[in-house]
Amino acid sequence: MLCKNCIPKEFTTMFSKKIRLTKGSKQISVATALVLMAIEELIPEDTKDKGVVYGYQIMSHLKDNYNWNVKSGTVYPILKKLNREMYIVKGVGPDVDSSKRQTIFYKITKKGEKMVNEIRSLNDDALESALNSGYPPSKASALKYIENGFPAKNIADGYLGPILRDFCVKIAELISKQPVEKLGEIEGEIQRSMEKLDSVKDLLKGELDKITTLQRL
Repeated sequence: MLCKNCIPKEFTTMFSKKIRLTKGSKQISVATALVLMAIEELIPEDTKDKGVVYGYQIMSHLKDNYNWNVKSGTVYPILKKLNREMYIVKGVGPDVDSSKRQTIFYKITKKGEKMVNEIRSLNDDALESALNSGYPPSKASALKYIENGFPAKNIADGYLGPILRDFCVKIAELISKQPVEKLGEIEGEIQRSMEKLDSVKDLLKGELDKITTLQRL
């Protein structure tokens, strides 16, 4: 069952990944699933038929409960898609802070509630795999190690750790500010960054070869 605070911060950048639901081949993106679930969680159980939520509440809920610092440029296209597919309905009413101003609100539909129940029916391993963006355990551990920082016990760790940690933070910030439709472009940039890192590995291997040669002299 999906639980609050269950998404590690280092995995909150790959929300274009898909969750395969139990029935047939139906899929839903992690981002869409979380937005829909946030709406469902924000509406008290005894007010499901008439309870409404606002965009800023959804973004705040995702940040506080799922470590996703989502931006309006990302969440509103998802809300538009959910409304178009009738998982939610959109309405306009008085602003909570001003009766003179109108603002948009959202309500979850029966179809949306059914989708949330389908997501929650996934077994823990399947859901965790989806939320971790498909990273295998070894890579997940490596990313967590980078996020927490390398112990600065020597020159290599002292320089490499902060550089990698800062790089991961900047990538996460960049993705969190982009709308879903732009993530494909950023994915390409990340692939190119990985190629650059491979080049660095080759350079370091060259330095190791130099050391081996010097030791043989």
